[in-house]
Amino acid sequence: MAVHEKTALANEDVRDHNLGLVLTALDHDGPAARAELAAATGMARSALSNLSAVLLENRLVRVSAAQAERGVGRPLERLELDGSDIVLAGVYLQLDAIVTLAVDLGGRVRYESRVDALTPTGDPQPVVAQLCEAIERCRGALAAEKVAVRSLDLIIAGFVMRGSDAVRYALDFGWTDVPLKRLVAERIAPFPDGIHLAGDTQYAAFAEYSALKATDAAADLESIVYIRSATGIGGAVIADGEIFGGSKGTVFVPGHTIVDPRGKQCECGRRGCLVTVADPELLVDRAGLGDLRRASGLPAALTEMVTRAAAGAQPAGAVLDDAVMWIRMIVDTAIMLAGPQMVVLGGYLADVCDRVREMPEATLDTIGVGGLTGPQAIVPARLGDVAPLLGALTLRRRRLLAAPGRGGLIG
Repeated sequence: MAVHEKTALANEDVRDHNLGLVLTALDHDGPAARAELAAATGMARSALSNLSAVLLENRLVRVSAAQAERGVGRPLERLELDGSDIVLAGVYLQLDAIVTLAVDLGGRVRYESRVDALTPTGDPQPVVAQLCEAIERCRGALAAEKVAVRSLDLIIAGFVMRGSDAVRYALDFGWTDVPLKRLVAERIAPFPDGIHLAGDTQYAAFAEYSALKATDAAADLESIVYIRSATGIGGAVIADGEIFGGSKGTVFVPGHTIVDPRGKQCECGRRGCLVTVADPELLVDRAGLGDLRRASGLPAALTEMVTRAAAGAQPAGAVLDDAVMWIRMIVDTAIMLAGPQMVVLGGYLADVCDRVREMPEATLDTIGVGGLTGPQAIVPARLGDVAPLLGALTLRRRRLLAAPGRGGLIG
């Protein structure tokens, strides 16, 4: 390669990096005047002016309706993220429901849907058909607005190895080594930036972390442990603001952490895993709600169990107390191993968060951030079943914002 070609490529990389700095600053801090952006990015005002012209021309930013006040003269013109014609979609398959979400480059929700789904165990094809219907409904709604979807995040309540196109296992669906990405891709038109397959828990953890960090009480938050129980018991770790994934994409699987070495045989092959004593399906059956689970689904049965326990009804109260003891054991272990600032409980555990943190343990003295310390640093998740999609799409947006040239956003 000639020297001038190498120089040109280097210059393109530098420009792309600087464009990414501007977009990331607007995403993080909101609308800003050019002088404010220059200060935030450390760039000269002349360079910032040139970069903002490129971003305006490519409709990645726009002039904000809100203007910055200054002492004398007209208010300063402020810029904000645009990218309204760059839309990313995600679909989340969980037991009994499919959630679909689409956002534009500025993070604005452009489509959202939640539908009940029949998820028979074993054969993935009926489930894939429903997934594809949900995807095409989203595409059709956005096409009516003359907007095309660039990419699809396909999220499942199961385990997917990092970079894999197959679901390693999804016990709720009776799946092992199912090539879900390929099965979906065979039924629908391709997306320009492709389909990305992943499990749900880590993205949900990232979304919950981001929501907490946006609050004044946890502005300095950098690490959490996330534990969720809805159909099984999953977990994830956020460390230094990033998903801590290990070599396989996960480092924390609370449901298959051994709590009783002499306990029952687990379906994973080991003995005494947490799910053998605190699996949600097991709990509702012990609480006498098996018929409700079979008729109305596990989420409804869990809600009823928590409601009955809160009213002091038995056996729901005793069953829930027993489950909370095991969950708290995992919480304490996670605190000692991962050293998080906070623990976030999702699924039905969000509704029993007070029960979990009321159990006295010295380990709770080691966690906390801002105004949330000790027991108060165990908090309920707040985003519901849209959390995995929010996490996945936020990270995908940020990758595009950080390198708009490499992402094909600059004409």
